[in-house]
Amino acid sequence: MSFPKFSITPLSREHQKSGFCSGSDLLDRYFSERAGQDVKRNLTKCFLAIDCSNESIAGFYTLSAAQIPLLQLPEKLAVRMPHYHAVPASRLGRLAIDKNYQGQGLGSTLIADALMRSSSSSVAVYAMLVDAKDENAFKFYLHHGFIPCTGAPQTLFLPLDTIRKL
Repeated sequence: MSFPKFSITPLSREHQKSGFCSGSDLLDRYFSERAGQDVKRNLTKCFLAIDCSNESIAGFYTLSAAQIPLLQLPEKLAVRMPHYHAVPASRLGRLAIDKNYQGQGLGSTLIADALMRSSSSSVAVYAMLVDAKDENAFKFYLHHGFIPCTGAPQTLFLPLDTIRKL
């Protein structure tokens, strides 16, 4: 079986968002109706996985600035931090894969891209945060090494030094 090759690029006006269908009405509606406005207002950056063979949008994710309250870090990590109220983070806000491309590892590829962008940012970032929308998403992020935040069970984070060590 041959898998398509993808390029990952920022969302722009030239991209045709119609036809994207992940199976999540909430994510599909966000992508078609709000993603462009959020990018224009500089509330988030949206990155697309483009199928190189036909230029269709295979998936997307959003990335924005965030912070993690120190109290939400597990104690073993929090004790090594300065006594600030919060630590800087990036937030993987939304992640969706079109139904035609699900099950091919593209979600993992988009997480890796988001981690690399967060890690190479000119702004200090300790970790990447994500809010799991359901139990399947929660398990998906746990599988990728994310750690649940204390007191916020659907919010997980991954320290960026994890990927720097790789």
